[in-house]
Amino acid sequence: MKKYNRFLYIFCFLFLLAFHVNAAPQLEIDEDHDEVMHAVQQGLIQPFSALQEKVAKQLNGRIIKVELDEDDDVWVYELKLIDPNNNIVKVEYEARTLTIIEIKGRGLENIIKVNE
Repeated sequence: MKKYNRFLYIFCFLFLLAFHVNAAPQLEIDEDHDEVMHAVQQGLIQPFSALQEKVAKQLNGRIIKVELDEDDDVWVYELKLIDPNNNIVKVEYEARTLTIIEIKGRGLENIIKVNE
């Protein structure tokens, strides 16, 4: 009986671990990792944690995918979020200042937080 309990415990732990890993947003970096780290150190890119804080303050939604691209010396975070009504919204942030460049999708009135 003890073997069964140990097996069940390990199975539940692995199941929860797999669920947690799959619930995290997917992060894609098209540039070289060292180049990205150097850009963060130089202040050309805000770290992902700062982006998460900014998104939480500005938008009602959960990040499901993140891409970081450099185009003409401008770094851009490209996000996909899912809003409370299960609409997918695409948002681009300028990576240095974390200002929204573009936002598109359905139900934007539900995703953008209004400061009162």
